[in-house]
Amino acid sequence: MSSENEIILSTSGLTKNFGGLVAVSDISIDIERGSVKAIIGPNGSGKTTFFNLITGTFPPTTGKIFFEGRDITRYSMYQRTRAGISRSYQITNIFPYQTTFENIRLAVQGCSGAKVNFFGILKKASTFDNFHEKVIDIATIVGLDPARLYVPAALIPHAEQRKLEIAMALATEPKLLLLDEPAAGMSIEEIPEVIDSILRVKESYGDQLTLLVVEHKMDIVMKLSEEIIVLSEGKIIAKGPPKEIQQNEQVLTAYLGGTDEELA
Repeated sequence: MSSENEIILSTSGLTKNFGGLVAVSDISIDIERGSVKAIIGPNGSGKTTFFNLITGTFPPTTGKIFFEGRDITRYSMYQRTRAGISRSYQITNIFPYQTTFENIRLAVQGCSGAKVNFFGILKKASTFDNFHEKVIDIATIVGLDPARLYVPAALIPHAEQRKLEIAMALATEPKLLLLDEPAAGMSIEEIPEVIDSILRVKESYGDQLTLLVVEHKMDIVMKLSEEIIVLSEGKIIAKGPPKEIQQNEQVLTAYLGGTDEELA
């Protein structure tokens, strides 16, 4: 974490109503640059809605969002991506018939704004070389299997697809990366691969990248996060380091009267 604890993202009174349903209620938080924070909560607590507000999928009913001191509340999704906010999704969002390499290259190319001719070919060979180098660098950082780089993405294991999606998000050169249930749909045996991939990303980018993670699997949350923010019924009910949250009675009650074993 940055020694100066500079705030990269903050929300003020963020609220989202869907008719009579209040999905997110008066959330005000600060996210420090270079930090790794997790958002947890039972089903229906507002976690994904909060992510959708940050990324611009939904406009807030009331409240404001600030990124690097700028009010981005009314920014489009594209404007937020260009500003440095990127995300992965619960459902894998890749091009299944393109190779792993091509998926990342398309993300890199889209971010760069490089132009192609009528046949979809880059005009400058040097630009293509730069893209190739960047793709390989990102694939290495997330731990993608080099032997599967030129295999259609639909044919690689689910854990590799998850790492591919993180790689595609990194291709946009984000300052803030939101990971929405990065281990969704994965077997117990595959989960360590995703944890390792996220740790590799954080180690490679350091304070240049801030991570905000929503995840149901508590072993991932406990291993990755420096601070946990707990939502229940759209409101923040607790926040603090993992060990503190693990013993918080209000949090345990929110998880349907569970015990601390559920948060181990």
